[in-house]
Amino acid sequence: MANLIETVKKAAVEAIQASNPVAFSFGMVVKENPLTINVDQKMELTEEFLVLTSSVKSYETKINNQKVVVDNRLEKDEQVILIRMQGGQKFIVLDRM
Repeated sequence: MANLIETVKKAAVEAIQASNPVAFSFGMVVKENPLTINVDQKMELTEEFLVLTSSVKSYETKINNQKVVVDNRLEKDEQVILIRMQGGQKFIVLDRM
């Protein structure tokens, strides 16, 4: 009976790992245009794989009824925190470090 329980536990852990759950990573901007980020010194992600938050991109907002552009674009050599989305195809660039 103990063997069965351990086998089920092992199968559950392997299933979770195989599904590529969300994970945090660190990266460095290697190119600004087009945006390219090197993740954990293993792979380079281009814009098509990145989802940018307002903390790391330019956006327009209103302050006192005036439109203002906030320029938070990433620059070369900045370090960033990323979240790999389930499935591993897209990364959310959460913020700078």
